[in-house]
Amino acid sequence: MNMYEIILDIIEKNGPVSFHSICEEMNEMEKMKNARKNPIQVSHVKSVVSRKKDLFSVEDNIVSIREEKELLALVAMIGCYPGPTYKIHVDFAQNRFFFFEWNIDCVSPERKERTIYIGDVEQFKKEIIRLKIWNWERDYQLNSLVLDGTSWSVKLKTKGKVYESEGLQSFPKNWAKFSKAVSQLIGVKFE
Repeated sequence: MNMYEIILDIIEKNGPVSFHSICEEMNEMEKMKNARKNPIQVSHVKSVVSRKKDLFSVEDNIVSIREEKELLALVAMIGCYPGPTYKIHVDFAQNRFFFFEWNIDCVSPERKERTIYIGDVEQFKKEIIRLKIWNWERDYQLNSLVLDGTSWSVKLKTKGKVYESEGLQSFPKNWAKFSKAVSQLIGVKFE
Protein backbone atom coordinates (compact mmCIF):
# COMPACT_ATOMS: atom_id res chain seq x y z
CA MET A 1 0.00 0.00 0.00
CA ASN A 2 1.31 3.45 -0.91
CA MET A 3 1.90 5.98 1.84
CA TYR A 4 -0.74 8.36 0.49
CA GLU A 5 -3.28 5.50 0.67
CA ILE A 6 -2.43 5.01 4.34
CA ILE A 7 -2.94 8.74 4.92
CA LEU A 8 -6.30 8.53 3.11
CA ASP A 9 -7.32 5.61 5.35
CA ILE A 10 -6.36 7.56 8.49
CA ILE A 11 -8.33 10.63 7.39
CA GLU A 12 -11.35 8.52 6.41
CA LYS A 13 -11.29 6.84 9.82
CA ASN A 14 -10.64 9.94 11.95
CA GLY A 15 -11.76 12.89 9.83
CA PRO A 16 -9.43 15.87 9.22
CA VAL A 17 -6.30 15.35 11.28
CA SER A 18 -2.95 17.02 12.00
CA PHE A 19 0.34 15.98 10.42
CA HIS A 20 1.58 14.98 13.87
CA SER A 21 -1.45 12.70 14.46
CA ILE A 22 -1.02 11.07 11.04
CA CYS A 23 2.63 10.46 11.81
CA GLU A 24 1.84 8.94 15.23
CA GLU A 25 -0.78 6.61 13.80
CA MET A 26 1.49 5.52 10.95
CA ASN A 27 4.28 4.77 13.40
CA GLU A 28 1.88 2.71 15.54
CA MET A 29 0.98 0.71 12.42
CA GLU A 30 4.67 0.23 11.63
CA LYS A 31 5.44 -0.99 15.16
CA MET A 32 2.81 -3.67 14.74
CA LYS A 33 4.30 -4.71 11.41
CA ASN A 34 7.95 -4.19 12.41
CA ALA A 35 8.56 -3.10 8.83
CA ARG A 36 10.75 -0.03 9.46
CA LYS A 37 13.82 0.55 11.59
CA ASN A 38 13.32 4.32 11.84
CA PRO A 39 10.03 5.99 12.72
CA ILE A 40 8.19 7.98 10.06
CA GLN A 41 8.87 11.69 10.43
CA VAL A 42 6.35 14.52 10.12
CA SER A 43 8.45 15.93 7.26
CA HIS A 44 7.93 12.68 5.31
CA VAL A 45 4.15 12.90 5.77
CA LYS A 46 4.22 16.57 4.68
CA SER A 47 6.21 15.62 1.61
CA VAL A 48 3.69 12.97 0.57
CA VAL A 49 0.75 15.33 1.14
CA SER A 50 2.42 18.12 -0.86
CA ARG A 51 3.04 15.75 -3.79
CA LYS A 52 -0.64 14.76 -3.75
CA LYS A 53 -2.14 18.28 -3.71
CA ASP A 54 -4.90 17.03 -6.01
CA LEU A 55 -6.13 14.73 -3.19
CA PHE A 56 -5.31 16.54 0.04
CA SER A 57 -6.14 19.94 1.45
CA VAL A 58 -4.12 21.50 4.29
CA GLU A 59 -5.34 24.31 6.49
CA ASP A 60 -3.60 25.27 9.76
CA ASN A 61 -1.59 22.01 9.63
CA ILE A 62 -4.81 19.97 9.48
CA VAL A 63 -4.96 17.55 6.56
CA SER A 64 -8.23 16.59 4.90
CA ILE A 65 -9.34 15.02 1.65
CA ARG A 66 -10.40 17.57 -0.95
CA GLU A 67 -14.19 17.58 -1.25
CA GLU A 68 -14.04 17.10 -5.02
CA LYS A 69 -12.00 13.90 -4.48
CA GLU A 70 -13.83 12.45 -1.46
CA LEU A 71 -15.73 9.59 -3.08
CA LEU A 72 -19.39 9.05 -2.20
CA ALA A 73 -20.77 6.90 -5.02
CA LEU A 74 -20.05 5.50 -8.46
CA VAL A 75 -22.51 4.29 -11.08
CA ALA A 76 -21.13 2.53 -14.16
CA MET A 77 -22.92 0.86 -17.05
CA ILE A 78 -21.66 -1.02 -20.09
CA GLY A 79 -23.49 -2.92 -22.77
CA CYS A 80 -23.90 -3.74 -26.42
CA TYR A 81 -26.74 -5.17 -28.45
CA PRO A 82 -27.61 -8.05 -28.31
CA GLY A 83 -25.15 -8.92 -25.57
CA PRO A 84 -25.52 -8.42 -21.85
CA THR A 85 -25.71 -5.02 -20.21
CA TYR A 86 -24.21 -4.49 -16.78
CA LYS A 87 -24.83 -1.75 -14.26
CA ILE A 88 -23.11 -1.30 -10.94
CA HIS A 89 -23.89 1.20 -8.20
CA VAL A 90 -21.18 1.52 -5.53
CA ASP A 91 -21.99 3.37 -2.31
CA PHE A 92 -18.61 4.20 -0.78
CA ALA A 93 -20.17 5.77 2.31
CA GLN A 94 -22.07 2.56 3.16
CA ASN A 95 -19.27 0.30 1.85
CA ARG A 96 -21.62 -1.70 -0.39
CA PHE A 97 -22.62 -2.09 -4.01
CA PHE A 98 -25.48 -3.30 -6.19
CA PHE A 99 -24.94 -5.13 -9.45
CA PHE A 100 -27.50 -5.60 -12.22
CA GLU A 101 -27.23 -7.69 -15.37
CA TRP A 102 -29.74 -7.98 -18.17
CA ASN A 103 -29.65 -9.54 -21.58
CA ILE A 104 -31.92 -8.89 -24.55
CA ASP A 105 -31.25 -12.27 -26.08
CA CYS A 106 -34.42 -13.67 -27.67
CA VAL A 107 -32.80 -17.05 -28.30
CA SER A 108 -32.38 -18.09 -24.67
CA PRO A 109 -34.98 -16.44 -22.44
CA GLU A 110 -34.44 -18.91 -19.57
CA ARG A 111 -33.02 -17.56 -16.36
CA LYS A 112 -29.43 -18.43 -15.53
CA GLU A 113 -28.37 -18.67 -11.92
CA ARG A 114 -24.74 -18.59 -10.93
CA THR A 115 -22.49 -18.05 -7.98
CA ILE A 116 -20.20 -15.05 -8.14
CA TYR A 117 -17.33 -14.14 -5.88
CA ILE A 118 -17.27 -10.50 -4.94
CA GLY A 119 -14.41 -8.23 -4.04
CA ASP A 120 -13.79 -5.51 -1.51
CA VAL A 121 -15.35 -2.02 -1.82
CA GLU A 122 -12.43 -0.43 0.10
CA GLN A 123 -9.90 -1.93 -2.33
CA PHE A 124 -12.06 -0.79 -5.26
CA LYS A 125 -12.14 2.74 -3.84
CA LYS A 126 -8.34 2.83 -3.68
CA GLU A 127 -8.16 1.73 -7.32
CA ILE A 128 -10.63 4.44 -8.39
CA ILE A 129 -8.44 7.04 -6.67
CA ARG A 130 -5.33 5.61 -8.40
CA LEU A 131 -7.05 5.73 -11.80
CA LYS A 132 -8.07 9.39 -11.37
CA ILE A 133 -11.25 8.94 -13.40
CA TRP A 134 -12.16 12.53 -12.52
CA ASN A 135 -9.65 13.41 -15.27
CA TRP A 136 -11.57 11.49 -17.95
CA GLU A 137 -13.15 13.38 -20.85
CA ARG A 138 -16.89 13.92 -20.79
CA ASP A 139 -17.49 12.07 -24.08
CA TYR A 140 -15.58 9.39 -25.98
CA GLN A 141 -16.75 8.82 -29.55
CA LEU A 142 -15.08 7.61 -32.71
CA ASN A 143 -14.92 10.03 -35.62
CA SER A 144 -16.74 7.52 -37.79
CA LEU A 145 -20.29 6.25 -37.93
CA VAL A 146 -20.98 3.44 -35.44
CA LEU A 147 -24.28 1.61 -35.83
CA ASP A 148 -23.71 -0.77 -32.97
CA GLY A 149 -20.93 -1.33 -30.52
CA THR A 150 -20.14 -1.07 -26.86
CA SER A 151 -21.65 1.87 -25.05
CA TRP A 152 -20.70 2.81 -21.53
CA SER A 153 -21.15 5.49 -18.91
CA VAL A 154 -19.54 6.30 -15.57
CA LYS A 155 -20.81 8.76 -12.98
CA LEU A 156 -18.61 9.47 -9.97
CA LYS A 157 -20.14 11.48 -7.15
CA THR A 158 -17.89 13.15 -4.58
CA LYS A 159 -18.68 15.52 -1.73
CA GLY A 160 -17.87 18.52 -3.91
CA LYS A 161 -18.55 17.51 -7.51
CA VAL A 162 -20.07 14.99 -9.90
CA TYR A 163 -17.89 13.65 -12.72
CA GLU A 164 -19.57 12.03 -15.73
CA SER A 165 -18.09 10.27 -18.76
CA GLU A 166 -19.63 8.20 -21.51
CA GLY A 167 -18.68 6.69 -24.81
CA LEU A 168 -19.51 4.51 -27.75
CA GLN A 169 -16.83 2.10 -28.97
CA SER A 170 -14.14 4.47 -27.63
CA PHE A 171 -12.62 4.43 -24.16
CA PRO A 172 -10.23 6.36 -21.86
CA LYS A 173 -6.61 5.16 -21.87
CA ASN A 174 -6.91 3.42 -18.51
CA TRP A 175 -10.29 1.80 -19.24
CA ALA A 176 -8.80 -1.70 -19.10
CA LYS A 177 -7.63 -1.09 -15.51
CA PHE A 178 -11.04 0.36 -14.59
CA SER A 179 -12.80 -2.61 -16.17
CA LYS A 180 -10.52 -5.02 -14.30
CA ALA A 181 -11.19 -3.24 -10.97
CA VAL A 182 -14.97 -3.41 -11.51
CA SER A 183 -14.69 -7.07 -12.57
CA GLN A 184 -12.76 -7.92 -9.39
CA LEU A 185 -15.41 -6.17 -7.31
CA ILE A 186 -18.48 -7.76 -8.89
CA GLY A 187 -17.07 -11.16 -9.80
CA VAL A 188 -18.15 -10.86 -13.45
CA LYS A 189 -16.24 -9.52 -16.45
CA PHE A 190 -17.28 -5.88 -16.91
CA GLU A 191 -16.64 -5.50 -20.63
